[in-house]
Amino acid sequence: GTNVSIKASLKYGTPLQVGWIRFVLGGVVIAGYMVFKGDPLKIARHEVRPLAIIGLLFSIQMVFMNVGQDLTTAGHALAVNTTYPIWAAIIAHLLIPSDRLTRWKLLAIVFSYGGILVVVFGDTALVTEGASIRGDLLSLAAAILLGLRMVLTSNFSQTISESKLIYGQALVAIPLFFVGSYILEEPAYSTEPEFLLALAYQGFVIAGFGYLGNAWLIRKYLPSTIGFFFFIQPVAGLVLAWLILGEDPGRGLIAGLILVSAGALIFSSESIIKARRQVAQVSNAD
Repeated sequence: GTNVSIKASLKYGTPLQVGWIRFVLGGVVIAGYMVFKGDPLKIARHEVRPLAIIGLLFSIQMVFMNVGQDLTTAGHALAVNTTYPIWAAIIAHLLIPSDRLTRWKLLAIVFSYGGILVVVFGDTALVTEGASIRGDLLSLAAAILLGLRMVLTSNFSQTISESKLIYGQALVAIPLFFVGSYILEEPAYSTEPEFLLALAYQGFVIAGFGYLGNAWLIRKYLPSTIGFFFFIQPVAGLVLAWLILGEDPGRGLIAGLILVSAGALIFSSESIIKARRQVAQVSNAD
């Protein structure tokens, strides 16, 4: 529902404005969680550098995501953003020795890349209302940066709590988006229920509870494995875009999503089989 809620809120606000409000609301959840857990809100000296890296990377990614979503349909941005596990797998292969690309992972990447090409260059030519290659490519850049951020978060979370990493993201992103909004945009504020509900979903649900859950997962498991379990995202997002925004999915978008989802299923199936074999080996050894 992320892309659908962003698209809904952009009817009333601007990309950077929606971003900083989202981070403030999410920050409330994160700070509350840290206080409940007893994590210190103060940032230690050794945490400054990793938090600054994650925060800047997160801010750039969200600029691309929100601006890209403003320039294309929720369905297109969703389809392209769903490819972030591909980039996480490729980047993890380069940076994490234990997270290697296998033949099945490569096959999954081929399917997903095919889905990208169909959506960006095939469906955009057919859907003239609301979709644009420029918006799709910005969304693709956001997906690549999200893949990189997943891998770096997995590394940094070995020494910094997942909640502190997300808290640091908000500390960097809020002032950048707030200042940028008033310099580069003309933010408008609305009390329309749709606007407030969309912001609440992005802030409390996604930037709060969703980020915490995802950060916990990638601290416990390999980034590429976790990412490909989100294969349900494109299907759910497409249905929500149709029900909430009234976007009529074109045949090209549906075909592209099928390819992306097939890649995700291949990847996650291989990960599940591998995990079960490891469990069986441990059990036999015992």
